[in-house]
Amino acid sequence: MKLKVKDMKKIFKAIVITLGILMCLSPLGGCTESTRDAYIYFELPAVPSTLDPQTASADAELLIIGNIYEGLLRKDAEGNIANGVADSYTKNGLTYTFKIRKTAKWSNGDDVTADDFVFAFRRAVTPDTKAPYAARLSAVSGAEEILNGNLSPEKLGVRAVDSKTLEITLAYADADFENTLTTSVAMPCNQKLFEEASGKYGLFKDYIISNSSYKLTKWNKESFGIRLYRNEEYTGSFYAENAAVFLTCNNDEAVTEKLKKNSIDIAFIDSAESEEIKSAGLETVDYQNICWVMTLSEDFSYSMRKALLLLVGGEIYSSGLPEGYTAATSVFPNVITENPPADGMTLYDLEAGKKLYLEEVAKLENKKFPSDTVLYYYDNGNIKSVITDIVGHWQNNLSAFVNIEAASSSDVLLPELKSRSLSMAIFPVRADSPDAAEYLSKFGVDFNGEDLASVQSKILKDCTVVPLAFQNTCIAYSPALTSLSTKAGDGYIDFSFIIKVE
Repeated sequence: MKLKVKDMKKIFKAIVITLGILMCLSPLGGCTESTRDAYIYFELPAVPSTLDPQTASADAELLIIGNIYEGLLRKDAEGNIANGVADSYTKNGLTYTFKIRKTAKWSNGDDVTADDFVFAFRRAVTPDTKAPYAARLSAVSGAEEILNGNLSPEKLGVRAVDSKTLEITLAYADADFENTLTTSVAMPCNQKLFEEASGKYGLFKDYIISNSSYKLTKWNKESFGIRLYRNEEYTGSFYAENAAVFLTCNNDEAVTEKLKKNSIDIAFIDSAESEEIKSAGLETVDYQNICWVMTLSEDFSYSMRKALLLLVGGEIYSSGLPEGYTAATSVFPNVITENPPADGMTLYDLEAGKKLYLEEVAKLENKKFPSDTVLYYYDNGNIKSVITDIVGHWQNNLSAFVNIEAASSSDVLLPELKSRSLSMAIFPVRADSPDAAEYLSKFGVDFNGEDLASVQSKILKDCTVVPLAFQNTCIAYSPALTSLSTKAGDGYIDFSFIIKVE
């Protein structure tokens, strides 16, 4: 029996549909619905205090913010700057003009407008906001004067030409400005919701809306759990590959054990545990972005500080450093520069140190090193061996006895970079981004484009600061996750690119 043409077409169509279904079911097929329905489980390193983009600073906060907010510009999977909320932009001299995507919406259905960015930028540079990364916007016309309290925020060089056109005028050229627009401080802020929040903006689920690949749907502060679901209102180029990300922060079990048991897919781990994780078949990626430093008070004479530092060096403590830690050769970890300068570093010299120390001790009233000297330190579980090696070396070779006392957090000690109010302190200094100026501001140094070697020499010349060790920030993840895209600082992980193969 001959088939009619229309019957043959029906049969062919049925075959095509059947093949399509089979391809979707096959792990080698071209459909991605199975991955688009996947959930990613992430263990946060700490409970976030806020999800307000302008005031957040901790890794846990920035990670979530980077996935629920989208700025004018954004980083693609390779780390290149791409259009975010902006469909396009032009630069004429010091003036940028951004065309906001006409279909850009908040997760509540409201349009994302130029005014959302005007309000966010003004708020970021208002001194009362205390935005930790406000200095990233310093190049915007009027920003520095506003930050110093000498100009009204309304005078900032950011204006809405119309609801979908934003103009930003800089006071001076800033080669890093486009990168800044991808970071948390430059995220939009819905003024209506902000005002309705009455001081609770970013602190509770009801006062958070999203404009990016994911939206926040749950924030349980008691048992701690955050859920991010794919934002169906999102119309940009970074549509989420997975249905949801579930974030927890529980101390019921070591994070490495959770990774090995597949109860979580991805987490920050201490870099000392990276070899253990790799041997269990998991993957890691890390960044050297932390420098542990020692500060010495100016209550000690310069020569006494010099004497003590001549007996501090990798020769004393490097053998006890765990995986992911190395003796520091500079103030700058390699996320700032891959060729850190050695200028100004005090080289270990036992004999010179002992000679200078004895000369200085002889000048003291009771001819003894102060017995009440305390070295305060932040104990992350891996650095104490460095501290005991150093004070033990002083004790054995100089008869200088130093007490050690742990601090509650590294943030308590970080002001010592500027104040030197404690006799001695050891703590980590983190580069929150690859921006040298931002990193150096923690040391109280204004970076005006000088070469890093000269800047380092200035920091180290008084022997009040000495770099001890570099530490890596390490992310561990299941091999079921592919297309993982990370970047140093600002939360590290963009979940929109990740594909989970189940």
